[in-house]
Amino acid sequence: MSTLARDRGLDEEQARAAAAVASGDLLVVVEGAAGAGKTTMLGVAIAAAQAEGRATRIVTPTKKAADVAARELGVPTDSVAKLVHDHGWRWNSDGVWTRLAVGETDPNNGSTYTGPPASARLRDGERVVVDEAGMLDQDTALALIRIADEAGASLALVGDRAQLPAVGRGGVLDIAAQVARHTFDMTTVHRFTDPEYADLTVQMRRGANPALLFDRLHALGLVVLHASTEDVRSAIARTARDGDAISVATNDEARALCSSIREARVRRGEVDDVHTTYGSDGLPIGAGDVVQTRRNNSELGVANRATWTVQHVTGDGEVWAREAGGGGEHGRSVRLPAHYVAEHTHLAYAATSYGVQSATTNAAHTVLSDALDGSGLYVGMTRGRHMNTLHTVAADPDEAREQFAAALQRDRADRGLTDATRATRDAVNGLVPGGPVSFVNAERARLRESIQVVDREVARGEHALSEITRQSAEHHTEDEQQAQVVAAADAHLVDVRVTVGAPLIERATANGAAYLAAQERMWQANRALSTTSRFSRRPAARPAREAMEAHATVQDAVRERWGDVPLTTTHLPFWAEAVADQLLHADPRVVEAQQDADRAHLEQRELTANHAAARSAQWQDIGGGYLPSSLKARVTELRCRAQQSRDTLTEIEALPVTAAAQLIRDRAAQAEAKKVAEAAGRARAADSRGSSSPTPVYYPGPHRDSGPSR
Repeated sequence: MSTLARDRGLDEEQARAAAAVASGDLLVVVEGAAGAGKTTMLGVAIAAAQAEGRATRIVTPTKKAADVAARELGVPTDSVAKLVHDHGWRWNSDGVWTRLAVGETDPNNGSTYTGPPASARLRDGERVVVDEAGMLDQDTALALIRIADEAGASLALVGDRAQLPAVGRGGVLDIAAQVARHTFDMTTVHRFTDPEYADLTVQMRRGANPALLFDRLHALGLVVLHASTEDVRSAIARTARDGDAISVATNDEARALCSSIREARVRRGEVDDVHTTYGSDGLPIGAGDVVQTRRNNSELGVANRATWTVQHVTGDGEVWAREAGGGGEHGRSVRLPAHYVAEHTHLAYAATSYGVQSATTNAAHTVLSDALDGSGLYVGMTRGRHMNTLHTVAADPDEAREQFAAALQRDRADRGLTDATRATRDAVNGLVPGGPVSFVNAERARLRESIQVVDREVARGEHALSEITRQSAEHHTEDEQQAQVVAAADAHLVDVRVTVGAPLIERATANGAAYLAAQERMWQANRALSTTSRFSRRPAARPAREAMEAHATVQDAVRERWGDVPLTTTHLPFWAEAVADQLLHADPRVVEAQQDADRAHLEQRELTANHAAARSAQWQDIGGGYLPSSLKARVTELRCRAQQSRDTLTEIEALPVTAAAQLIRDRAAQAEAKKVAEAAGRARAADSRGSSSPTPVYYPGPHRDSGPSR
């Protein structure tokens, strides 16, 4: 065995479990085998038993699990239900689990029972290994034990109580663990490529510290938050690959998600949506769809929960399908009649945890909802070798963490009678006035009331922030609109001033130039007159007089028109603009444009004042007088306080009553000690201030005389 175990790569823990499974002991329980290299371990056990000449038979609670085990181990397998059925066990018409004797009439089909067929008969010393034994119900288990005992065969149960329980009375693994000679609890995980994630799955199985566990999953990028359920479906439909395990809590959730995934596949051209029929879920089925059969049928060659890829849909509604994961394009194909498809076949892109429990895939997606329990969460998050993603609808990681912790604590895994008895004892412990239950319940009620009060304050604060944000946005829009009005009015004023002022400047420049030219001519005539001899002065006086008269005429005209005259040619442009500007302000067009601009600026100032008053009123009315920044800090502080209360409540509710009561007392003692220490600190600070000497005061001049006073 040791050589075989080393050759197959088993560690010491797996090797011991494989040896126990292969041994001839009456009963062996291998616990916690999910994701722990179970297939390799079972293969070694079977090979070792065969090498020693002992026959080994693998059975499982379901036909699908049997098919998976047969494919992975390469040995014949079947369901426990078929084995005990072959040995005559039936539910009679009164709902009683009974066993047919040879020669009795079978109530199921009216035939005469002739005993088990040769293939179902156990042999003395044969080893019967029950895989996925956590799903085995008590009635079937008792029948199997009786059959094995009659034949002299022995049993080995391989399963995980942290996974999904049996449909019916369960606890078989727990009962077996109490009576078995050997029990192995396997904790080393070999399924996952990431060792850190493998460690997380062990913690997930235990269900301890759910908040810390969530934070580690979130840090690894394995938690995806969505705004709505529709977003979850859309994201999975967009990102999931063929063969991924996609698990949800309920059949209704599975149906809705299957519909979304199918629609995405139709859009991508992967599924024929023209030639279709309809399955038991009411959804269409076409070539390219992945479907699941839900009833064992040996004539058709199909098992309950087996998955298939549709190859063809006939006009009569028959479906030809190839076994999914059973050999690629050359896998086994079956023909499903229309009535079987309509009653016992549906889309299988997503399934409940029961539908994926025996699967191992490259990647997996698990949808967290209020209906998901701890075992379903554990099963969904341990299907993928390389990636296991948790999808949840949550506003932030805090809300998602709370949902995760609640799901992990909804433990519906079948941990048997002992755990149930212990849980019941804890639940009723101290049901007396002042006892642990009433004490814990009072604290839980106080925390819930505190959370409700703080939540209401947070809601009011968030509403106030929302209204302030809305008002700010409205004000911003109005400010921008008014700014545009002001800019347009100012631009129009500039345009009007340019339109009116340009001709004025042009005329003023021309008139000023004419004036300066007349002035220059006058000066030239006067200079010429001054240089003329006495005998020639009389003839030269006339041009000088005419030049002066012309200058006076032009000067009068320019002054009358513009109110002033330019001094020099260099001064002319500045003078022209100045005198034109005086006339510009009086132009009706400029006056009107200036009035429009002034009115726009006035309205802008009034709007700014109104907004300031409105903000102040709103902060006082709904913000409690807080400024937005202070209100935001207040809401954040309240959220933290509420989350602390929620964390405390979650921690209390996760503990047995007595442990929760002790935790509450310890926390109260710590809080009281902290208050006492703070009060003592304040008292010491006050004493220190009171005993300090006053600062001496010195006065100038004679007041500083140290002699006797008079």
